[in-house]
Parts: sequence; structure tokens; C-alpha cells
Amino acid sequence: MNTMHNLLFYPRLARTNMKKNNSIYYPYLFACSLMAGLLYVLNSVSVMVVDSGMKGGDIMYMLVRICFFICIFFVFIILFYINSFIMKRRKREFGLFCILGMGKKHLAFVLFWEVFRSMLISLLAGIAGGILFSQLMFLLLLKFVGLPGKLVFRIPFQSVGETILIYLICFFFVLLYDIISVSRANPTELLRSSKEGEREPKTRWLAAAAGAAALGAGYVKALTTYTASDALLAFFPAVVLVIIGTYCLFQAGSIALLKALRKNKAFYYKPENFVSVSGMIYRMKQNAAGLASICILSTAVLVTLSSCLSLYAGEEDMLRNQFPREINIYSQIPELTENADGRAEEQGTVTSGLPAAVQEAIDTLSASTGCETENSMEFYQLSLAASYENNSFTTALGNKGSSSMLYIMELADYNRLYGKSYELGAGEALFFTTGTPVEGEADICGEKYRIRERIDKFDITQLLGFATPVDLSVFVVPRLEDMVRLAKAGNALIPDERFPSYIYYHTFFDIDGSKEAVAAFEDRAAGEIPGITRIYVRSQVRAEFYELYGSILFVGIFFIILFLTATVLIIYYKQITEGYDDRERFGIMEKVGMSAKEVKRTITRQVLMVFFLPLGMAVIHIAVAFPQLCKMMTVFSMTNAGLFAVFTILSVLLFGLAYLLVYRLTARTYFKIVQS
Repeated sequence: MNTMHNLLFYPRLARTNMKKNNSIYYPYLFACSLMAGLLYVLNSVSVMVVDSGMKGGDIMYMLVRICFFICIFFVFIILFYINSFIMKRRKREFGLFCILGMGKKHLAFVLFWEVFRSMLISLLAGIAGGILFSQLMFLLLLKFVGLPGKLVFRIPFQSVGETILIYLICFFFVLLYDIISVSRANPTELLRSSKEGEREPKTRWLAAAAGAAALGAGYVKALTTYTASDALLAFFPAVVLVIIGTYCLFQAGSIALLKALRKNKAFYYKPENFVSVSGMIYRMKQNAAGLASICILSTAVLVTLSSCLSLYAGEEDMLRNQFPREINIYSQIPELTENADGRAEEQGTVTSGLPAAVQEAIDTLSASTGCETENSMEFYQLSLAASYENNSFTTALGNKGSSSMLYIMELADYNRLYGKSYELGAGEALFFTTGTPVEGEADICGEKYRIRERIDKFDITQLLGFATPVDLSVFVVPRLEDMVRLAKAGNALIPDERFPSYIYYHTFFDIDGSKEAVAAFEDRAAGEIPGITRIYVRSQVRAEFYELYGSILFVGIFFIILFLTATVLIIYYKQITEGYDDRERFGIMEKVGMSAKEVKRTITRQVLMVFFLPLGMAVIHIAVAFPQLCKMMTVFSMTNAGLFAVFTILSVLLFGLAYLLVYRLTARTYFKIVQS
């Protein structure tokens, strides 16, 4: 009987402890349940994608699984971070247990049952909620990618098992950390731990200067990226520098600022400022890490939300950027590159019979299928994968410099397509680039061209391949012979002949007719139009676009929920921790003469000063990073910077409203604790 009593004692004590500390455990259990539900939903959706056998399922499965594994990492970090807040509030209670006669072994049993109870509740609630919403989330994914679907209730037991396994591992390490942290402290330290104040921190000018330097370097990297390739290479180092700078400035720079405010007698010697500034100085080391974490997480929410919404809303624009017409035909003309003897001397131009044959075949096919072509675009183009350095483009492998995709067009085609009337002499060229501008004279595989004029705007939708992370440059040369000469010069620099460059004849057009007639034209085009190397039908490619960008938005939703959960939890526990720390201090202030109104005004000022600083810093981060993010978006053919700016501003406003709501809720809890 006594043995049974002992076995039930620790579970009962754990349950009683959690009930008594419901203000810190209920939000923790809710967050753990939410994260368990997210993991289950992601896992189950990936299983449903595979089982459905849908077209494009490989892309969706890959993105969802990548999101799943990244979410596991964040869940692990969030659980540990929030658990540290709970342990700080509970250490005094554990110290009291030790003084009353409980040993470290008995505390370990209590901790085991508290952690086990937390895990069990989280898993039951999370998986139950995930089961209810997983099918709806799968239908949401189908909606994003433009595929039909119907509601079918099912429970993938593989997902249940993997979610349980992940939580078993996570909570095992949480329990291990809790036991070690409690066992290393003596009862007196545990009893005093929750009341220990912070000694006045020293002004660490070196750390503040290092933080300012790191943040400045990160900002410079973001502001000096002129190309998509530079933006991709600089993004991770810039993020690391900004994170380091943010933490250093919040920890060292904020203390220096507060001490400077303390020296300002006109500001400091007012009741509300005196209490706020002095209190923040003494606890800033504790506050700084939480504030910096809130700032970084807020920035992550803003970047993820604005990017995913922009990519999803701009799908049609990106589709038109890569495929400017409904039918896009690319015909290779190797004879122009291999042999320039087909020169019509009386006209002084290189000729090929392929364009005429292509046009004749298109007219014949459209007539036989009952279709009409319209909005046609025809032009020659040479594309070279080159390296760029010091105004020089070369196809030689291993050349130093930045990667560049080089496009060559004939002046006659450019003037006709854009309604221009440029004239170029021999050895002159027009130039456009999304990368580093070329000044004066350009060297293209050994051929010299003087830049007659730089084109500030270029309709890049007419050139396939602008969805690449490399720098993009366009040269408009006087005649087709220049393109032939450049193609041969580029191929001569390639040590092997596996990947030669050829001149292509592009034929883009829209097609009008009945659904059956258009389908017949699309089916027969590849077989009946001569010289076709590639043919893209925009309506057929659209499904792949929606699969990719719809999946990106879907996984982005989960990242946003995770980041928001972490942000709200850190804010909430920070408010609770500060509330208990401030309760006795403000009680003393009331006893020495401060009115309740003055106390509340002082509390409000302190909370506002601390609470909205991370949000302001996050907005500055996103504003500075905006040019770099715009360049990175061009990797996905997202060139509409205006649309991205709109969604960025909208994301800031939406997140600001959510942040204000969290402030009002957590501040109310803080006031109750302080005034109790």
C-alpha cells in the first residue's frame, strides 16, 4: 500500500504544481500542442501528396518535407527556450521542496512527471487538432497549386508515429536539461534564484562598438548588392552579421543608452522616467537577449510573409516574364555559327532558310487546324554562359569573376520589336544589364565593342532565362554577322565541344481558335515545324508554376506560424518574469509616496519603451534588406518590385496590428501581477 502511495505521490505532486503555476504552464502547453499539430499536419500532407499520385507531386513533396525537417529544428529550439523561462520561475519552489526534506532524486521524479505530463497533453491535443485540420490543409495546398480536391477523412499512422518520436526525443533532452540544472544548484541558491536581481552592468563600449560594426557591415552588404548572384552570395553572411549586431547592440548598446539617459538630469529626475530607466539598467542583461530574439523573429516573419505573398500573387507576371506569348518556339540554326559562307553579298547580311521555313510551317499548321496566330515576335538571339571581369566577358572555363548570362541581339530585330530607330556603326553596341555596368569598351570573347548607349529599361520578358541567379547582360550589335562572329569566338574558347553555343531563331505568338483547334495545334507543332529545339506552351507550363509557388506559400504559412508562436511566447514569458520582478519594487514605491496612478503610468512607460523597440528595429532591418530581397526575388523571375513593396508594407502593417494585440494582452497580465 505504501509502495502504491509512493508511486502515485509524484504524479499527483506534478499535477498540483502545474495547476498552481497555470499562468506559465497553460501557454506552454498550448504552444507545445500547436507545434505538435504543425508537425503532424506537415507530415500527413506529405503522405497525402505521395498517395494521391498527383501531377507535380514530387515538387510539392520535396518542399513540404524540407519544411517539416526545418520545423523540427525550430520546435526543438523553441521548446528549450521557453522551458528556460519556466525553470527560472520554478527554481524557488524546488528550493523550498529541498528545504522541506526532498532530495535531488525526488526532484528528478517530480520533474519527470511534469515533463511527461506536458508531453502527453501536448501530443494528445496536437495530434487530435492535426487530425481535424490536416485534410483541410491538404485541400488548401491543392487550392494554392490550382488542383481540384475533395474532403476525405483519413489518419496517416506514419505521421502519428513520427510526431510522437520527435516529441519523445525533444522532451527527453528537456528533462535532462531540467534535472542537470536543478541538481547542480544547492537548496539555498534555488530558493534565492527567482529573487536574484541583476547587478548594474558595466558599459561595455567594445561590445557596443562591435555590434554597431557588425550591424553596419550587414547593412552595407545588403545595400551594395547589385545583382541576383551577389544577393544570394551575400544574404547568409549579411543575416549572420545583422543577428550578431542586433544581439550586441541590445545587450551593450542599450545599456550605454540608458546610462546616457540617466546622466540627463532633466529627463531622469522625473518619477516615471526615474523608475523606468533605473529598473531597465539593472535588468537589461536579462531583457536584452529576449528583446533581440523578438527582433530577429519579427524580421523573419516579415521577410517570410512578404516574400511568399509576393511570389504567389505574382505568378502570372512571372509566367509572362519567362514565356511572353502562348506559343514560344526556339529553333537552332547551327549553320550560321559553323559556316558564315551563306552571305548574301548584295545585301551584306547573313541569311538562313530556316526562318522562312518556320513561318511557312506555322501558317500551314494554323490553317489546317483552324487557328489564327497573333501578336507574333520573331528575332535572332545568341546566348552565352560567360564569366565577367573588368569589362570582359569570356566563355573560357575557370575564368575568375562573376557568372553572367550574355544575350546578343541584332539591331534590326531590336528596333522592330521596340519601335526604336537606333543606328550603330561597326564595332558599336547598345548595352543593358542587371549586373555590374560596363563602361567605355566591352570585350566579348576577344571581340571589342564600344558602348554607344546604355539601355536603362529593357523588356526582359522577351528573353528566356531571366529566372536565373546569375548576372544578365544584353548586347545589341549592328548586324547578324556580328552574332555569327561572336558565336564562333565564344566556342573557340571552350576546351571541349560538348556545349557549343548556337544562334537561335525565336518565334513567339499567341493563338486564337476553338479549344479543340488550339489543342490540335499544340500537339502537332513539335512534329511539323522544322528546326524546333524547344517549344513551350504557356498554358501547359502554368501548372508547374502553380505547383512550385503554391507550395512555397503553403510551407511559408507554417514558418510564419512557428515564428509567431515563438515571438508571442517570448513576449508573454518576458512580461510575466518582469511582472514578478517588479511587483515588490513598485509596492515599495507606493509605500514611499507614489500614487497608484503614477505607478501605472510608470509601468506603461517602461513596457512601451521595452516592448516596441524590437518591432522598430525589425522594420529598419526589413527596410534596409529590401533592395537585396528584390534582387533575390528575380531568381524566381519576380521582377515586379512595386508588387513586392506593397506586400512588404502590408506585411508590416498586419504584423504591427498582431504585435499590438499581443502587447495589450500581455501588458494586462503584467499589470495584474504588479498590482496584485
